[in-house]
Amino acid sequence: MMTAVTDGRWWIGGSPCSGKSTVAGLLATRSNLRLYSCDDAFERHAAAVRPDAGPTLQKVTAMSLEERLAQPVEIQVGDVFRLYREQFPLILHDLDDAGGPVLAEGAALLPELLAGRNVPADRAVWVVPTEDFQHRHYRQRTWAADLLAPTSDPQRAFRRWMRRDADFARLVAEQARELGYPVITVDGTTDATGIAATVDALLALPRP
Repeated sequence: MMTAVTDGRWWIGGSPCSGKSTVAGLLATRSNLRLYSCDDAFERHAAAVRPDAGPTLQKVTAMSLEERLAQPVEIQVGDVFRLYREQFPLILHDLDDAGGPVLAEGAALLPELLAGRNVPADRAVWVVPTEDFQHRHYRQRTWAADLLAPTSDPQRAFRRWMRRDADFARLVAEQARELGYPVITVDGTTDATGIAATVDALLALPRP
């Protein structure tokens, strides 16, 4: 039986543009926990993974943004799930090496992966945005426009990007609920502090 990954670890998963990184930062500071960002480790993991252990990681990172977004959306979403499955062992390795209490956050924390490690429902939560909130929030980010500027059709690329992330958010939320994990949907009516309070209550984070 797989050993449970619970002691001294709490997990915030979800989809991009949901505010989970901001929430995790607030809670890590409040609870005096080390914060681990899966996104921050992604490029390092993609560069270090063996070809046989990370074929999708290597495939996706070798493509330009335009090439990735030109693929059918269902192919893009499938690749996202596969590359996160490939990254997860590297995430666990990082956490094992560092040791100590930690709050880990990132889209790479798929519900299926934590359930496979016997992480209980009071140690993990998923935060996903509504599609409308996702669109509004991304359009406010200048870096998103800068990232798409070199593509041949930035507006088309943006629509495909948003469709991919919306489908990913929907599937992750469905998976989390099916596995008995809590899901918080962000629509812009509650600020990061309010969402952090909800996450804190669900996870019962420690107090220093």
